[in-house]
Amino acid sequence: MIKKVNKKLFYVILISFFLVNIFYNNLYSYSYNNSINLGKKTEYKSIKGLSTNQGFISEDNYNLFWFIQITDTHFSYPDVDKIASFYQLLNETYNQIDPLFIYHTGDLVEAYLGLQQDSWEWSVYQKALEDNIMNASNYMDVIGNHDASQDPNFTYFLNYSMMGRIFNTTQYSFNKSFDFGNYAFIGLNTAKESYNLIEFGFQGSLNSDEMNWYEYELEKYKNSTKIFVFGHHPPNFPPYYTINSEENVNGKDFYELNEEYNVSYYISGHVHENSFYYSDDLITITTDNFECRGGTYKIICLDNNSLSTSIEDVGDWPQAIITCPANEKYLFEDLNNHHNKIRILAWDPKGIKSVNWSLFDSQGEFQLTNWKILNNISKNSILWEGKINFEFGGDIILKIRVEGGSGITIKELRYNLGNQISFNSLVVAVLMTIGLVSISIIINYYLFKRFKTSEIIARERS
Repeated sequence: MIKKVNKKLFYVILISFFLVNIFYNNLYSYSYNNSINLGKKTEYKSIKGLSTNQGFISEDNYNLFWFIQITDTHFSYPDVDKIASFYQLLNETYNQIDPLFIYHTGDLVEAYLGLQQDSWEWSVYQKALEDNIMNASNYMDVIGNHDASQDPNFTYFLNYSMMGRIFNTTQYSFNKSFDFGNYAFIGLNTAKESYNLIEFGFQGSLNSDEMNWYEYELEKYKNSTKIFVFGHHPPNFPPYYTINSEENVNGKDFYELNEEYNVSYYISGHVHENSFYYSDDLITITTDNFECRGGTYKIICLDNNSLSTSIEDVGDWPQAIITCPANEKYLFEDLNNHHNKIRILAWDPKGIKSVNWSLFDSQGEFQLTNWKILNNISKNSILWEGKINFEFGGDIILKIRVEGGSGITIKELRYNLGNQISFNSLVVAVLMTIGLVSISIIINYYLFKRFKTSEIIARERS
């Protein structure tokens, strides 16, 4: 009988742990209100004198700058709508978002599907820049494979593009300095000197002379806080997009130089796809072609030296980008439970009325918290901030709701915080385990006593 009871006790304990496990998993997966410690409402004092300069904020504890990237405009006759969207970008979008600059990463023109350069296409591109008062300090461009096709000396690029006309070069660099750091920006010519109809520049190319120049520029900027590199072709984009690099005079290729000089970001186009990934020890950003959805551009922001991006459409307002937490952190899965700030830049020609945040389940279907207010850090500032503390792991979506005079936009950021367990959750699980085990022991004790009493009575009757 004792052996039977012990066996029953074992099963009771096993079932108890099973129930605890179910309880914990349910807590982990669904009871977000118990697992997330929402930050108390924080009052932000108006910061006197806080102003937004062109493309950056550097005051108090706010250190960030932003710029716009476009790519693959592919100007071709007679695409009037595309040209109109480009004008709107250079005028309304530029003036409203007020970035450090606009950077075009190549394929400025179509070149008749890459079969022949057309001076009309190039002249339309040049005229758009001139009509909208773009210059080499607020607009940059690099050469793409369409721009170089059937033009081995890059004559059209040198005569019509911004950088070609002003500096008579296909590669150039510059730097920007702020109170919070020095930043280098390098433009590369990843187009070959000539293409045949079979390869047509699907892969990038850097010759030894270009590599010599690249190392010279990297050496010049080696003490920069961050180094941004721009080129038309991505360095490694499956299945076959890559940059074929010759070695320079020191026997180093493109990838070796990036590693040696700790290049921070590589920004490109070419693949007509929006992506943000880490490969070959380099964060690479690619962007959709401009003609996608009638005029596509990307806002890129560095907030306290962490990078975020947001893909947008020309003419859509309000526009916004979540700058903190940064996109960059998710590539390395280092978003941890100490990260508690939310910051967002928001723009609307008709003004921003309110910015709110909320949390949703991993599918974005169930709202887990009420909408909470983000605070404008200063009157008429484009920067909004809030506070939130995560104490528990899980797959959660942070949604930012921006309401402006032109309408409403929703920005999303997915938190994948891993299987971290908060202290409170651990205590609850331990108490549940102790409680269930105690109940099983008590039940087993009375069952054992009952069986023993029944056995004694049975013996007496016999």
